Amino acid sequence: MEEVFNVQSSVRYDSIQNLSKFKSKRVLNALYKLLKSVDPNIRAVACISLSQTDVQNSTSKDKVVKLLSDSDRLVRESACLALARFKASDTVETLLHVWRNDMISDVRQAAVKALHAIGTPEAIEGMRVVKTLQEEFNKLAIDSEDK
Repeated sequence: MEEVFNVQSSVRYDSIQNLSKFKSKRVLNALYKLLKSVDPNIRAVACISLSQTDVQNSTSKDKVVKLLSDSDRLVRESACLALARFKASDTVETLLHVWRNDMISDVRQAAVKALHAIGTPEAIEGMRVVKTLQEEFNKLAIDSEDK
């Protein structure tokens, strides 16, 4: 199965779309295995594929949450987007942490999209606080430049 998900594979995108139609334990287990691949492209694609199966169990969600700490930014981005698709409200604090602390802006933006998709009061409030702090920081930076 890893050959299908390889970035060089000509059937990768069709396979991803087709996997979203299957909800069998066998497909889920294969995707779980691919989440541990040494190839970050395979981990990222498997993560998105897992979210497209629409099987929202705690095992799938927990495996995706672990990918938020992956060394590869595309894998972390994919994890944020998968959690958005899962509407995983119990991951709001973790996504807020990613938004506040990830060094890569694309990952932070993916966390924002996930928080918007989840849309719980906790997510909205957390984003409001961070946005207010960012606005104050920007004002301070502009004031410093004017001097």
